[in-house]
Amino acid sequence: MSEMKKLGIIGIGNWGKNLVRELSKIHCIKKCSSNGNLKNIRWLKKNYPSIQYVSDSKEIFADKEINAVIIATPINTHYKIVKKALLSKKHVFVEKPISTNLSEAEELIEIAKKNNLLLFVGHIFIFNEIFKKLIQISNRENITHLNFLWNKFGTFDEDIFLNLVSHDLSIILALFGKPKKIKLINKFGVISKCDVVTLILELPNKKTCQIHVNRCSNHKQKYVTIFTQKNIYVWDDLSLFKNNKKTNSFKLVFQSKYTPLEIECKEFVKKLNETNISFEFANIAKDVIQVIQKLK
Repeated sequence: MSEMKKLGIIGIGNWGKNLVRELSKIHCIKKCSSNGNLKNIRWLKKNYPSIQYVSDSKEIFADKEINAVIIATPINTHYKIVKKALLSKKHVFVEKPISTNLSEAEELIEIAKKNNLLLFVGHIFIFNEIFKKLIQISNRENITHLNFLWNKFGTFDEDIFLNLVSHDLSIILALFGKPKKIKLINKFGVISKCDVVTLILELPNKKTCQIHVNRCSNHKQKYVTIFTQKNIYVWDDLSLFKNNKKTNSFKLVFQSKYTPLEIECKEFVKKLNETNISFEFANIAKDVIQVIQKLK
C-alpha cells in the first residue's frame, strides 16, 4: 500500500465501482459518497466494509486525512465537484470529460496550477498499452490515416460528443496534437438529439482521421484501423493486429496483459507521489473540449 494520505471517492455507480476495485488494491480509500442509490451503498458496505460511506461529499472535502478525490459522477456535475475539490486543496482524478465547455476547463486547470494540485483526467484509452504501440508505429512507419469505428447501444442520457466521441479525440490529440481542420460529415438522432455521428479531422503533415460513432447499433464493436506508409494495423480492445501482405490476412502482433484501468489507476497514484505536478492529462482533456465546442 502507498504511504500517501487517503483517497475519497465521489460516485459509486458502474464506473465508480470499477475505480473502487482497482484503487483499493494500491491505495487506501477512506470515504465514498454517492447520490444515495441504496443498491450501490449496500454493494460498498458488503464488499469494502473498511471504506466509510458518507451521504454528503462535504465530509470528504473537509477530511484532512484525504488528500485526493476521485470523481465518477454524471458529466454535467464534473465542473462543480472538481472546483470544490480543488478549492478544498485536494488533488483530483476526474473521469472524462473534464467539463462541458472550454472556459470551465481552463478555469479548473488554472485553479489546480495556482494551488499546485494534480488534476488528472481519465481519458482511459490513452492508458491502453496499444496506444503506446501506436506511438512506436507512428515514429517508425509514419501513420497517414486513422479510422475509428464504434457501434454500441445505450448511454442516451449523456451527450454523444462529450461521452463517446471524446474518447477517440483524446487518442488523436495525444498522438498528433491539435487538428488543422475539423469537418462534421453527418449527425442525426433517433432516441436522443444525436445518436450517430461522423467527422473527419485534418492534421499536420497531411494526416487524417475519421471518427464514426453509432450508439443505436444492435451489436457492440469498437476498433481503430491504422494506415501507415508501409502497412495496415487494427487496434481491437487489448489486441493489435498487423496485415500480412503475403497472405492478405491480419496477424496478432501484441496482446496487453493489463487493462487500461489498471494502468490508469497506477499512473494516478504515481503522479500523486511525484514532487513536480504534471498537467499533461488535464491539457489533453482541455483540448478535447475545445475540439468538441467547435463541432457543436
